[in-house]
Amino acid sequence: MPSLPDGPIVITLTDYERDSALSDSKLYDAVEAFFNDGFVVLENAIPEDLVDNLNERMLVDTKKLLAGEGLSHYAPLATKAAVAGAKAGGNLSQVPPIEKEWFSPEIFANKHAARIISYILGPQPELHFIRSNTLLNSDDRQRVHSDIRFEHPNHPFALTQNVVMCDCGPENGVTELWLGTQNTGVEIRPQLGEPYIAEDVVEARRQVRPPIYPRIKKGSILIRDLRLWHAGMPNPSDEVRILLTLNYYAGWFKNGALVPFPLSMKPHVAAMESSAGIKIAAEWIPDEEFDYLSSKFSNNFSSVLRPEVWAKIAHVKTAKGY
Repeated sequence: MPSLPDGPIVITLTDYERDSALSDSKLYDAVEAFFNDGFVVLENAIPEDLVDNLNERMLVDTKKLLAGEGLSHYAPLATKAAVAGAKAGGNLSQVPPIEKEWFSPEIFANKHAARIISYILGPQPELHFIRSNTLLNSDDRQRVHSDIRFEHPNHPFALTQNVVMCDCGPENGVTELWLGTQNTGVEIRPQLGEPYIAEDVVEARRQVRPPIYPRIKKGSILIRDLRLWHAGMPNPSDEVRILLTLNYYAGWFKNGALVPFPLSMKPHVAAMESSAGIKIAAEWIPDEEFDYLSSKFSNNFSSVLRPEVWAKIAHVKTAKGY
């Protein structure tokens, strides 16, 4: 199923499908779109009231992080990378509230997304990264890059599932996407370990298939191959635009990252794993010591079975726009 010239494949769930199951036909279209484009949209995947409530709750935490509480990781946009922290605008990597009240299966273990991901990566895909792309006001953009900057397999092994917390478009910084670029390797980077794609390679691709800036509805789920080229865009609005970011890996790949959880959530997490057919790679922390806003950021998306690939790039600084 080829993608449209001006946008990705969008699989729209009816309310009945959202509350029950994805049809076989739509599953087929979603998996095919992912393998063709490296990206697919599930529209109406989550009830809007759940999304609205979590978005409002996360905006409270955004203010705390901007005020200096917790640990903040910023990916400032490219030309302002020398300006520290939030003063540069750009992407704030924010951990959602890891609390039972807010950790709903519809959002964090969505059965429709899990079914598609299982057909892409294999049975019981593993969730090793739970954060968000919280885009602050900015007039700058990122350079075109890929999230996988180490030597990697030449087939799907990891993907990101974004939950769209508000309607997105160019007016509030929808991500620039380069569909069909997921099958490229590290040779297109100026230096091994840099996330950026060489400018001449970007311009050559632009002549073949230029980037897109899709409009995406609140409550949608985006499934993107981690190898796909993309870039953060300006957010000229005063609206803080949040995309939840859940990174899944094939079970055989063995990413080593763990997501901190309070010990009291263990039964809740186990129930979500069982229902969705996924594994959540959890690090269990005593409740009295747990603070999700103090979770450390890591972009080591490599495999513990191949430590040498990360060792080759561990020295490379990637502060500019990443």
